[in-house]
Amino acid sequence: MAETSDLGVRGNPNWNLTPLPADRGGPDLPRLAEALREFNDLMTGSVAPPELTKEMLRQIELFNAELRAHQVPESEQIVGRLDVPGRAQTLIPVIRFDSSGPDHMRGRIRFGRYYLGRNGAVYGGAIPLFFDSVLGRMSNSGGRVPARTAYLHVDYRSVTPVEADLRFEVSFLREEGRKRFIKGALYHGETLCAEAEGLFIALRAGQQ
Repeated sequence: MAETSDLGVRGNPNWNLTPLPADRGGPDLPRLAEALREFNDLMTGSVAPPELTKEMLRQIELFNAELRAHQVPESEQIVGRLDVPGRAQTLIPVIRFDSSGPDHMRGRIRFGRYYLGRNGAVYGGAIPLFFDSVLGRMSNSGGRVPARTAYLHVDYRSVTPVEADLRFEVSFLREEGRKRFIKGALYHGETLCAEAEGLFIALRAGQQ
C-alpha cells in the first residue's frame, strides 16, 4: 500500500491529512515533487562550477518571484494531495506503506543524499522527523479523532545509511483517555537502526 492511501481523518479542512482535490496543482505536480527531491540529492552531492551555480540562482530567484504571486491559505495549498507520493511534501523522503491497520503499519523508506550527515549516515535530525510522520499517521488512523504530538523519544541503535532501502514497523501500544502511546522501529535489513516511542494527545472539539 503506497502513501497515497488515505490514513487521515476526513471532514476537517484545517487538518493536514484531509484529502485535497486530485487536480490541485495540475497533472505535473507529482513529477515536480520528484524533480525537487532529485535536485536536493544532486545539489548535495555535487560541486557545481561557478557559472552553473550562477544560472541556477538566477532561475530559482525567477521562480520565487513568480510563486510569491500565488500564495494561498494552508487549506488551499498543493502540499497534502494524497494521490501524490509523499503528498508533494519534499521535507522528508517518500514513505511507502506495505500494510496498515488500526494498530499497526509496515513500510519502506529510502533517505537520499540530501539527508547525509557524515560518513554515509543519515543526519540524526531527519530520523525523528520520519518517526513523527509515521507515528502521527498511526495515531490518526482507524477513524480516530486527530491528535498532536506531545513527546517523541528516539533511541539511535546503529548507523542509518543513506541511499539504502530501509523498512519500518509502527505499533499502537495503548490509549488512556486522550493519550495515545505509539512505538516505531527502523531497520536496515535485520539491523535495528533506531526506535521511537511517541505520546499523542487527541484534540478536543474546536482545537486544531
